[in-house]
Amino acid sequence: MHRDGLKFTLRRMRAALLHIVTLIIASASIVGLACAADPLPTRAPAVESMKAAADYSKSVTGETMVVMFDGKVIFEQYDNGGAMDKPHRLASGAKSFDAAAAVAAVQDGLIKLDNPASENIPDWKDDPQKSIITYRQLLNMTSGLTIPAGDDEKRMPFKKQLAMPMAARPGERFQYGGYQLGVFAYALEHKLAPETFAQYLQRRIFDPIGIKFTARPRAADGHPTMGPSNMTARDWGTYGEFIRREGNWNNQQILDPALLRDCFKGSKANPAYGLTWWLKSPMSEELIRNADADVTKNWSKAANSNWLPGDLIAALGAGQQRLYIMPSLKLVIVRHGNANEGFSDLEFLSLLLNHRSAAPSTTAN
Repeated sequence: MHRDGLKFTLRRMRAALLHIVTLIIASASIVGLACAADPLPTRAPAVESMKAAADYSKSVTGETMVVMFDGKVIFEQYDNGGAMDKPHRLASGAKSFDAAAAVAAVQDGLIKLDNPASENIPDWKDDPQKSIITYRQLLNMTSGLTIPAGDDEKRMPFKKQLAMPMAARPGERFQYGGYQLGVFAYALEHKLAPETFAQYLQRRIFDPIGIKFTARPRAADGHPTMGPSNMTARDWGTYGEFIRREGNWNNQQILDPALLRDCFKGSKANPAYGLTWWLKSPMSEELIRNADADVTKNWSKAANSNWLPGDLIAALGAGQQRLYIMPSLKLVIVRHGNANEGFSDLEFLSLLLNHRSAAPSTTAN
């Protein structure tokens, strides 16, 4: 009887010990998961980290790097011919200006994003597919329009380009390129006349935040005049800070915050591209595999990363022009470069934010 009681007590003790060990292991796992998912700290990056990122950028033809934290420039470096007062080409990085113009146009009662652009493009009114393309679809590049390719098509008068057959149904496919934004500007100019798109952008966006650029004249063949194609790193950073502040500058609400936030929502065709802005949102293998532009494949590594902040948005241009905005970290980062190969968003941002190299499998864009 005594022996049976002892066995029972030992069994209970073993069970209790097993339960304690299980709890310890589970707690350790939870702590580990919490550490893995911990957000990056909201503080300025260490000088050593910013320097490491700048030197990496320099090694792959980087010319400028500017870091702003909470609205103040805390680091800048110029290499390979770059300079503080030297405007640098933005390439497709300038696409992000069109989103600000679109928000302003909605505020000013000129357009509604989900209205058909054909209301301002008379040649489209009787076309069953082009007549239903919305301003939003032009801005998120899901319009289905055929993108002029080759010298002959690119040299066509703009009205002939507008008459080219459709490549897909509106909203069905993401197709990257500046042509669709040109069509958006063309449609908006019909409401702005005699003011050009570039003049409107200067008056509504750049003048209030203190950025000046020389607007190009209206093209003889009807092509719209777009925004600036070159900008200093500090000026581009100023624009980024304006976006980070949700359209507020010097306590003046220049753009409606809710309308601006609408620019940072992806489409079904590409969740990682909003209204002219690249987003930190997962991209499918199918989307990456079928991408018609290298920039889509390159950005997928950042879009699908498991550690970058979810509110990261970016303007990207050929030559690896970069404007990163991370509202939750109070950061705006500008990088200008001069080559399409070698630069990795993940490597650059990992050095800047974590002060360590990204994993070897993720560093090559």
